[in-house]
Parts: sequence; C-alpha cells; structure tokens
Amino acid sequence: MKLYVVALLLFATVNLNAQVSPENVTIVRDSFGIPHIYGKTDADAAYGLAWAHSEDDFEHIQENLLAAKGMLGRAIGKEGVLFDYGMKFLGVDTFVDNHIDKDLSAKFLTVMEAYIQGVNDYGAKHAEEVLVKGSLPFTVNDAVKGYTLNLALMSGVGMALKAIKENRIAEFYAPNEIGSNAMAIAPAKTEDGKAYLLINSHQPIEGRFAWYEAHISSEEGWDAIGGLFPGGATIFVGSNKFLGWAHTTNYHTTGDIFKLQVKGNKYLYDGEWKAFATGKAKLKVKLGGIVLGVSKKLRFSAHGPVFKSKHGYYALRYPAYRDLRAAEQWYHMNKSRNFNEFEQAIKMQSIPLFNIVYADIDGNIFWQSAGMFPLRNNLVRWTQPLDGTRSDLLWTQLLPYEQKPALFNPDCDYVFNCNQTPYNTSGTACNWKGSFIGCQQFQYNRGERYGELMKQIKGKVSWSDFMRIKFDNSYCRDSSYGQRFKHVFALDENKHNDIADCIQKIKRWDLSSNADNKEAAIAMLMHQYLVKKFKFPFAMLMIRKEAVSEQDAVWALRKTKKFLLKTHGTIDLQLGDLQRNIRGTVSLPAEGLREVSRAADSKLYDKKQGLYRLNSGDGYIQMNKYSKAGVEINAVNAYGASAHADSKHYTDQMEMFQKHQFRQMTFDKSVIIKNAASIYHPGK
Repeated sequence: MKLYVVALLLFATVNLNAQVSPENVTIVRDSFGIPHIYGKTDADAAYGLAWAHSEDDFEHIQENLLAAKGMLGRAIGKEGVLFDYGMKFLGVDTFVDNHIDKDLSAKFLTVMEAYIQGVNDYGAKHAEEVLVKGSLPFTVNDAVKGYTLNLALMSGVGMALKAIKENRIAEFYAPNEIGSNAMAIAPAKTEDGKAYLLINSHQPIEGRFAWYEAHISSEEGWDAIGGLFPGGATIFVGSNKFLGWAHTTNYHTTGDIFKLQVKGNKYLYDGEWKAFATGKAKLKVKLGGIVLGVSKKLRFSAHGPVFKSKHGYYALRYPAYRDLRAAEQWYHMNKSRNFNEFEQAIKMQSIPLFNIVYADIDGNIFWQSAGMFPLRNNLVRWTQPLDGTRSDLLWTQLLPYEQKPALFNPDCDYVFNCNQTPYNTSGTACNWKGSFIGCQQFQYNRGERYGELMKQIKGKVSWSDFMRIKFDNSYCRDSSYGQRFKHVFALDENKHNDIADCIQKIKRWDLSSNADNKEAAIAMLMHQYLVKKFKFPFAMLMIRKEAVSEQDAVWALRKTKKFLLKTHGTIDLQLGDLQRNIRGTVSLPAEGLREVSRAADSKLYDKKQGLYRLNSGDGYIQMNKYSKAGVEINAVNAYGASAHADSKHYTDQMEMFQKHQFRQMTFDKSVIIKNAASIYHPGK
C-alpha cells in the first residue's frame, strides 16, 4: 500500500506542469507489437514514443539515462560506474548544463521535454520498475547528456581509453566489433525501376544499445518508421514517406591521444610547466548487495581530459563531447521531405561519426562519410600518441562539410558501405577521389564482398540479387580475410598429426557459413580462440599488418578440437549445432560469422553443452523500395518488440529473422487501425 501511495504522489508531482495530455496521444500496436504512435503535435508523438518504449523496455531506457545522473553504477555495478565516470571525465555533464538552452532550438526542446515527461509519467505509474530509488524524475539535460556521452564513446573515445589502459595505442586505436551494412541502388540500375535501400546496422541484439522499432507520426508532419536505442527520442535509422537513410560506423581518426610529460600536478607545454585543472568524481557502485562510494581525481589539460594509467599520463582531444545537438539533427532528418531538406539537416554536422547511405522517392541515392573530423596540419606526421608538450599539434577546426567523402547520384548507380574505406564505395569508375588527414584507409571483408558481388551482376539488379547480397555469408578468399588467414589454409596436416582432421576440414572449407556447414563450425571456434588470445576485436584481424601465424593457427585449432570433443564428442558437427539464436525458450540454429554480410557475433552461452549464443551482428533490418508510388518497407528484428520474457512479442520475430523473412510496414493509418491488435492512450 505504501508503494502505491508513493507512486500516486510522484505521478501527481510529475504531471503538475505537464505539457502533453495523454488524451492527445494514441498508441496502436500491430500484430507483432510494434507501436504506431499518433500525436497532434511532435511533442505529443515524442511523449507517446517514450511511453510505448517504456512499456516494452523501461529497464534499458533508465540505464541510458542513469549515467547522466551518475547513478548507473548503483544499478548495474562495475560496468555502469565506468559510464558514470565517463560523464565526469569528459566534462559532458557541465558542458550540457551550460549549453543546452543556447545550442538546441526551442521547438526541439519542447519535443525533448515531452519525451522525458513520457518516461517520468511511466515511471510514476510503475514505481516497482524503477531501478534506483530517487532517480526520478529524469530531465531533458539527462537525455541530452546520454546522447552526448554514448556518441562520444562510440566515436573513438571508448577505444582510446581501452588502448591507453592496455598500452596498445598504435595497434589498437580505432576499430571495434560494431559494424554495419548499407546499400542504395538507383532506379536506373534496378529491374523494377525503383530505388533500393538496405538498412542493416550491427549492434548488440539485446540491452542498452539494441534496436527498438517504432512508427512515430504527428499532425505536424513527423512520420517515420525505423530503429532507435533505449532513451532515443527520434528514429535513428529508417524511412519516412519520402526518403530513407542508413548508418554504418566509419573509422576515420576522429580525435587524438597526447602523451604528457608530468611532474607533480603540472605538465610540460611549450617549454613551461602548467598546472592541471582538477576536480573530483564522486561515484557509487553496487557490489553484491551493497553500494560503495568511490572517488576519482579528475585532471584537465589544454588538450582535454587526462587519463592516468600505469604507463603514464595521456590527454584526449575529441570534438564529439563538445557538441550536444545530435538528437536535434536526427529529428530534422526524420522530418525531411526531399534531398535538399535532408542535406540541410546533415549540414548541422552534430552526429560525430557514421556513414550515411540514402535513397528517396525522386530516385536520388547518396552516401557521405559523415562526422566530426579534425582539420589537421598536413605537414605533421600524425602518429598516435602525439607529443603532448607541443601546442602546434592542437587542432581547433573541423573538416568542412564540402571536403567530406561523398557521392550523390554517381554514374555507377549504386553506393554501399560496410565500414570499409571511403575509397571503395561504388563501382571502380565512381569512387570518391578526395583525401584528408586521418581518412580511413583499411578494408573489411563485408565491403570487399559487396563490391565483388555487385561486379558479378551483368545488367540490372533484381530484388532477389539485392536479397542475396544482404544475406551473403561468405568471406572473400583473395582479399583481407584470405590474406590474414593464409597460413591457416596452408597448414600441413602431416606436420601436425594431432589436429590433422581439423586442418583437413579448414582446408576444405568454402568460406561460407550456412547453418548446416560443418567446416564453418571449426572456423567459428578458431576465430573465437584467436580473439581471446590477441585480446582485441575480430575486426582487427581484417586490418592488422601481420597475418595469423602458423603457430597461432595451430594453437587455436588445438583449442577448437579439444572443446568440440569435450562438449560434443566429435568435430563433425554443423555450425547451427554450435551457434544458436537463443532467447527464452526459443533456440534456433544460426548461420553467419563475424565480418560476413550476414554478421553473427556469438559468445559462449552453455559451457557444458558447448553452445554459443548470438549477442550482436545482424539485428534490426529494413530493405526498402522508393518510387513516386510511395515507400515499401520490409522490416525484421532479431527477437521481437518486447524485452519482457512473459510477452508473446519477446521472441515472435526470431524464426522470420533466421529464414530471411520480413514484415511489411505501412504509413497508411487506415490500414494500421484496421489491423490493430490494440489501440489505447498512454496510461489507459
């Protein structure tokens, strides 16, 4: 009874100055539980999005907002307190508090206020779901801090901190396991004369950074269907009635690491010893059943925040944590009605990374390697870490919009990006020709494979061709994968008798990863052990200078054989017997491997049974057509719309996902209402 009274009081408090009336918001759930949210205003729609998403996954929305309050450590322990620390370390909290009213438009602040009101109202009515006592109400500042911190970490700051900590800066600076696929094909190159767009970002398929699908619609012209993360107030990737866009991660050098010379509380800078600006991060972390206080000293230099490791003092300089407008840029992208409006939105240049791949009903296709890239002096050798004693290495400007890699309606009639270099984004005759310091040079298998498959198509591209490229699950033999694993395929089974059977299998492997492929099971485990040995993401194996050595290959195959014999009693099993898509009571054989187009990253799930479970890679996918007749959206997610195990939408898309099947989405409200599973106002 006491909890119920508290909830009612909190609900009354939150709504005392409410901007949105739930009566102006309608949530329509379709047969898969996908929310179609209708509001009179954009603010109404944002409120409805917050409410609907909270119904499905309030836990992870809170987690992405708690770090802004320095409370994530209290909710999830050690992993969470790192984000709490990151907020203070980068100064995101004070930056947002000091700039939010100046940097965001009044209109968008209204939208964000309504979104946060929706989260708070849901929390007030469901007090039993609140993770940390005293964390509500959340604020608009909290939401913007969450965007800014998470994007900064994704754009290189997180990897830089890991590289510093492990003393592997030169080797380990940029790539991570998060990848993506995107492709746009112009009407002139398709059999049916429509533009095609693939939206296929690789994220964790569960948790704080997993895709959630929604349809947001208002009478003010906001009408978009796509994916967003918990705590997101707009569509991040998807489509409206006129156009669509995908994001993939790019790996330009988006910031710099400076090695400092330190004496006491001072650092050497242009021949003088300067005092650090200092502060203190007071943190709390849950360990077991208790919450402990932790205090960390903060240091700031002229370069930026300073991280102390056992290897020395390093300063980070990244533009990502000094721009808070990413959420508003996505909002304007959501509402764009043509390419000119879309380009005006992306000219804000406030999302710190990501390629953009675009198509629209007018037949335009577009790619840009977007983000915030330092404008560096081309007379300097920018090798990480940089000399922190020199002020002339501190860039103060960013690469102008016009100099970023981009293609608009290229003559080859297609663009694609799968995290590879911008110098390989279309046909040979159509690739971008520019340059800038810090531009990504390296390839990945997926980008190489897309280019290879497109070259094989003579004439126009059919929809089945498009599907085949998306769900391709093979490595290129003569490209980055083949080069890095050449010693594996050259192993002599007579030299290594104890694993001769594994060597024979790997040499017979056709480099594909169907669920029934028995050789792929050996390859998957070999990859797992190599990642464990090298202690870096598998993507690094695609770009490191050294090939996997014979010694390391033999070690990994021995580990593979030992594991399979212990857990399965044989090395002769299918990939799907080893790798599964598992959630709740559903367990399905899963195709795909790391760094193939049908990306599948898995982790050991059941050591006794020897089962690996998908944890990231392919998740939310849209494959769309655009023409004057409208937009045709085909969508699927790896699990379902709900994060609640007792919901039928917890697993109801899994079988479709494994079979390459899609749901058809529509903007037609009459059709949506006619086929609705439920219709209600928030809180009703």
